[in-house]
Amino acid sequence: MKGMAYSPRMSATMGTSAPQQEIAVKGIDESLRFGFGRNWSDFIAQHFAEERVESSREHLLKVLRVESLAGLSFLDIGCGSGLHSLAALRAGAAQVVGFDYDGDSVATSEKVRDMTVGASAPWTVEQGSVLDDARMRQLAKADIVYSWGVLHHTGELWKAMDNAIIPRKPDGVVYLALYSSDQYVDPPTDHWVRIKRAYNQAGPIGKKFMQWRHALKLFRIGWKDGEMPWTIVRNYGLRGMDFWIDIKDWLGGWPIEFASYAQVERWGERHGLQVVHAILGEGCTEYILADPRQNQHWGAQERRRAAACKPLTGPFNKLDGWMWSASLPELAGRCDKTLVPRGSTLMLYDQGRAFGLSHFMHAHIARYGGGRFSHWDTQVLFSTPDGSDPNADPSRWSYCAEY
Repeated sequence: MKGMAYSPRMSATMGTSAPQQEIAVKGIDESLRFGFGRNWSDFIAQHFAEERVESSREHLLKVLRVESLAGLSFLDIGCGSGLHSLAALRAGAAQVVGFDYDGDSVATSEKVRDMTVGASAPWTVEQGSVLDDARMRQLAKADIVYSWGVLHHTGELWKAMDNAIIPRKPDGVVYLALYSSDQYVDPPTDHWVRIKRAYNQAGPIGKKFMQWRHALKLFRIGWKDGEMPWTIVRNYGLRGMDFWIDIKDWLGGWPIEFASYAQVERWGERHGLQVVHAILGEGCTEYILADPRQNQHWGAQERRRAAACKPLTGPFNKLDGWMWSASLPELAGRCDKTLVPRGSTLMLYDQGRAFGLSHFMHAHIARYGGGRFSHWDTQVLFSTPDGSDPNADPSRWSYCAEY
């Protein structure tokens, strides 16, 4: 099971209201469960290429902020096509274990392993469920617990997240990608729940119609940004995915739940973990969680960020709704407008606590608040996490240019 790489520019659905909404919509009707494995089997048969593996490998290392996985063990929960397991192996992982609830996904992962690195490679593929507590306790401890776009499709998101970290080493890293209620507000989460139910209830012709209707919406958005449809399809492929396969995956993905950044942050804190890196976009929000006190790499990252933090100086100008602006002319060349898409590495802090997610559309910052912000041109456009006037206590706000 995997969630699709679905871009915010395509969906135009970012945000939640201020104060933060906490939306968790789920469905566990087994008769509607989407066959992710069949989709992945089609993907590998039609689109597997080494270029896709390399794209996935590069993305994995970039998000983890490392140059290699040499000597590390990698657990891929909901391994789907096996593409990301292979990418981890190609990144140097000493041992890769992947498992999936869907038998077709297991077979596809095994096929990818056997035709690329061989069955004797340090890569095990198994069938199993992350909701099986006993089985999760039997797994060997892993340095990296990875689950991209999977746990929100189990029907029990928070139990799945609790179980996912059972096999994590004390100094290990958790890499999760989840559908975000911070993003999906216009239309809201319940709209997508209805769409997914309708797609899984439709026949082959109805599904094909819904796929094309959705694609046309994406093409219209791209047209406004100056992109031709064939350019969108050709250039699609962050993490090595495919445009049409991902549309099926997105429309069909059921059951489904959504989680906010704040919910994930609080969940991590309950388990002694900190969100040390998060990326808004590509449909799923990607989270890296670790204990910086035990993980040397992320401990060093946190110390570097703290040393680099500077006060965000006012006065702050009220723009529209929840949105304020602060001037940062010295960082104009490193903003999203210059380094599209989502190029800025700036993070805002409230009394030393990271806002969490950047790169929001400006209309959603104004309308939904909740700590959304965007580094744009010579300024940062932001909303405060609690909806307060930032001028009331300017000492609260700081920023790190290289988060």
